[in-house]
Amino acid sequence: MGDDVQKAEPGARKAWPLVMSWVGGATALIGLFASLAGGVTWLATHHKQHIELDAQMALAQAEQQQAEYQAAVQSYADILKAHSLYRPALDQQLNATMAWVENFSVLVPEGQDTSAPAAPLLDQIMSILDAGLTRSKGSQAADVQAHLGWAHWLNQHIAEREFGHAAEQNLRAALVSDPSNVYANAMLGNWMLQNGGSLTEAVQHFNTAVATGKARPFVRTFQLDGLMSRDEPGARAALIQAVNDMRKDGEPIDEGDKHRIVGLCCNPTVADHTELAESLSAVAPDEAWQTYLWLDDQPQQDYARKSHLIVHDFIAANLLELSGKQPEALEKYRLLQQQLKNQPGSLAEAVDAAIARLSHR
Repeated sequence: MGDDVQKAEPGARKAWPLVMSWVGGATALIGLFASLAGGVTWLATHHKQHIELDAQMALAQAEQQQAEYQAAVQSYADILKAHSLYRPALDQQLNATMAWVENFSVLVPEGQDTSAPAAPLLDQIMSILDAGLTRSKGSQAADVQAHLGWAHWLNQHIAEREFGHAAEQNLRAALVSDPSNVYANAMLGNWMLQNGGSLTEAVQHFNTAVATGKARPFVRTFQLDGLMSRDEPGARAALIQAVNDMRKDGEPIDEGDKHRIVGLCCNPTVADHTELAESLSAVAPDEAWQTYLWLDDQPQQDYARKSHLIVHDFIAANLLELSGKQPEALEKYRLLQQQLKNQPGSLAEAVDAAIARLSHR
């Protein structure tokens, strides 16, 4: 019996390491499975977050493409709350903010002041632009600084919270780093026209902006709006030169702008002869005529068509006069005088003045 016990002990001693080895192996396997499970969970979570991030970016980009700039900027801000260093969101938010600056407006009930609702929006805009400027280089930095300058102008002009030179300083600083920058040139040109600056210098800035071939609709909007805001010699000529180039290049133009330009430059009941002559002499006579017809192409009701054609004939007569074809011009003026007989008004007075002018030469 004692021998049996003694014989069993070596067997037990041999079995124990086998048991422990099995337990250790099982523990290792459990740890491995746990690690694998954790890894799978991490991958699943990461994949879900990636999908959610892509969806958030897609929403923000769609808002930006639909010109919902304020909403897009906020959507990017929501992404950056969880991913503060996510560069695509930072870059796209900056781009959306610059587009917002270009198209900034505040809708308020009629008669209500715009300064209060505009102020916090411009604070948000300038904060993003300031941050974007610190991480931008080269031409992009000039783009950002130009938009920052325009945001300061909006802060002064709409929010009525600035009275210094921050707008002009930023715009000119952008030109120092990038003299041909399309945004700085267009914005500074418009700013000068709105603030009594040199018309000649403003036109040069617009010419530089146009020559870049970039952001053409934006440039033309700022150019036309700026030139239409100035009532001085040279402004009408620059305006007609701009729209003449637009016509020749097949650029689109807003119908409302067409109507405003015709009224400002080519309406004989509004513009005097000197102003009309400046407009029609801005480009070659044949181009002036084609551009006039391009601008004044809105369909007329039957009752107004005859009067409309008479105005066209008056413009044609002026072009003959300005081209040195005085006999032909005088003949056309006299025909118009007969058509307008017994129809007193400013157009009839302009025709009489033209006949008197040419009859004494």
